[in-house]
Amino acid sequence: MTRRERLERRQERRLEWAEARDRKSAAGFGRAHRIADGIPMGQPILIGHHSERHARADSARIHNGMAAGVESMKMAEHHRARADGLAQQLERSIYSDDPDAVEALEAKAADLARERDRRKQINATWRRLKGDHAARLVELVRLGMLTEKEATEHACTFALCPYEKQPFPPYSLTNLGATIRKARERVEEIKRQQQEQQRCEDAGGVVVTRGLDGGYCTVRFAEKPARGVLDALRAAGFWWSRGAWAGKESALPADVVEMERGAVV
Repeated sequence: MTRRERLERRQERRLEWAEARDRKSAAGFGRAHRIADGIPMGQPILIGHHSERHARADSARIHNGMAAGVESMKMAEHHRARADGLAQQLERSIYSDDPDAVEALEAKAADLARERDRRKQINATWRRLKGDHAARLVELVRLGMLTEKEATEHACTFALCPYEKQPFPPYSLTNLGATIRKARERVEEIKRQQQEQQRCEDAGGVVVTRGLDGGYCTVRFAEKPARGVLDALRAAGFWWSRGAWAGKESALPADVVEMERGAVV
């Protein structure tokens, strides 16, 4: 199961929990209303009357039903908010095990590079223009380099930060460059992981790389192994890093050795 599939399943569970809480909330409010509907409007509790005990019990049941309804309603809102957060995360994120991760990251890097070039061009034009900030922003809008919304945002920025000399300060270009570089690095890392995955599949499901510095080795599986194998790796001091389990070669669990022999055969 990919990370996106796991998050989608988590989102589905949140929505299921929200619906269950909606039903509990409706049931709590329904119990309270059914009892309250049987009490005449404005009817007080008659102290000392034989009905006092029953009236007080009804009052407690109404209170408990309303409290349960409110609690479940708040929990339903909480679960929906978490589901909405997961939906936004799924929409804007690119996960390394997405089938189109490489293409999506390359497209993202290209879009960011175009945006960086646009900002550089706007700054260059800004320096050539004459007049105050407002006049320059109007001219950039006229030239089609800024939208009216962007011009308004930059006007607010200049009003709050009069020390700024241009619409896009140097750090914004630096940050974009870092994001572009990180996306391209992820592309290379994903390609490397895909090659390693193919290597595992070609080898029969598991590849053990021995002879690393310090007597270490790495174990890579084509598919997630049984829980017992993972527990054995953890017990032997192995840790998960960049798509593989790493640890001392001398502590390699016997289960993994058997899997490797079976894969080689």
